[in-house]
Amino acid sequence: MNRDLILYVAGACLSLFGFTSCGEDRTDEFKELTKECTWIYNTMKEYYFWYEEMPNVKRENYFKEPETFFKSLLSKKDKYSYLESADGQTTRSINRNSTYGFDFALYVDPATQSTSDPRRYARILYVLPNSPASEAGLKRGDWISTVGGVELTSQNYTALIFGTETRLTLATPNLDEATGQFYWDAEEKSVQLSASRWVEDNPFYVDTVFHFDNHRVAYLMYNSFSTGPENTGKETDYSDRMHQIFQQFKAQEPTDFILDLRYNPGGYLTCAQELASLLCPQEATGKIFCTTVFNDKKQNLNESYLFEKQLMRNHNLNLSRIFIITSSLTASASESIINGLRPFMGENNVELIGARTEGKNVASLTFNSDFGFSLHPIVAQVYNSKQESDYTDGFAPTFEFDEFNYITPFYPLGDIRESTLAMVIYRIITGSYPSEFEESQQATRLGRSSYTLPTPSFHSISLKHYPSLSSEE
Repeated sequence: MNRDLILYVAGACLSLFGFTSCGEDRTDEFKELTKECTWIYNTMKEYYFWYEEMPNVKRENYFKEPETFFKSLLSKKDKYSYLESADGQTTRSINRNSTYGFDFALYVDPATQSTSDPRRYARILYVLPNSPASEAGLKRGDWISTVGGVELTSQNYTALIFGTETRLTLATPNLDEATGQFYWDAEEKSVQLSASRWVEDNPFYVDTVFHFDNHRVAYLMYNSFSTGPENTGKETDYSDRMHQIFQQFKAQEPTDFILDLRYNPGGYLTCAQELASLLCPQEATGKIFCTTVFNDKKQNLNESYLFEKQLMRNHNLNLSRIFIITSSLTASASESIINGLRPFMGENNVELIGARTEGKNVASLTFNSDFGFSLHPIVAQVYNSKQESDYTDGFAPTFEFDEFNYITPFYPLGDIRESTLAMVIYRIITGSYPSEFEESQQATRLGRSSYTLPTPSFHSISLKHYPSLSSEE
């Protein structure tokens, strides 16, 4: 089986009760009217990881809309499977082929959170190059209060993802040092944003090597396990780019490596396999990185992904230790990197800095229909070489430091003043993580306040990659 093959399942017929009226056999009419949901049921019953938990479907339910019918089949364990129309839209009308070019975290306004109708504010996490957002001068850390002249609410925040030309209002949060009270500065800034469009989301957001005395610290911010600009699974553009980066890393003989996966919700396991093959100790070559295990009907599809020598192309760094920056957005293939490297580096040598990860230890496949939509159900569970897959609650960080808790500033990603990166560099240089006092001093140096923001209610990154997670948490 081609591991990246987008599966096509022909619409088989389901044996159903006869459909008659006044002695007239209307079975063919029933099949015609219910063929979409019949195809969904057959596909799910065969491939769905939790197919045994699918309910018995009454005949009248086959007349439902495909999306409604599909959702009715899902296990209570499943929050990732979704149905998508042929134009790239989900039922919440999110077009992933058009974007303003920035991702954001949505917060309930701390200043009005105790009211019956609190406002929302969006904070930009990063901006894509050559996008409407970058052309408008938007930057990481900007706070957005209105879109199109309308205050952000729990209903309209998706207007920040794509749409026509619009205007944003930027606000500045502040604290009263005497009282500790949160407030927004009276002065606001207006920004004109051109219409959304397709923008390349190159996963290699930052790659560099820092030099600190006898430390040469390679840093890679990698934001998705995608194969190329179109992310078809067949492209090699990003594989080639990955090897260019690692060739440059290897030439500088790094003593330490920081892999930033804080905004990486997953993607192709083959991309994760390639990255892991470049990072792993050489003695892991030829051994299992991860294995996908399907339901008991499809055990023939089980597949092991190895740390492969041909994927290394002489660019393997032979690491014995790695620092990985994580967040609640770190999921799926990103978590497979953590789970897959630990058997060979040791748990203590795969250090996580940031926040607990998502906990997605399952994988999906795409099934295209003849009806203008495709299914993306969970079909397998992912294990490492030790047959470990027990991270449904996510991986806890070695050192917890969640950037979403702080107000200001968000320095550019890859800037050594950037909060989370600064903490990792501190660990590498000093050999330990900051104590509470040292962290306080570090926070002061970085210009951060001790005021804690509420947990974001929504992340646009989750919506783009997992449309089923399309509402405020």
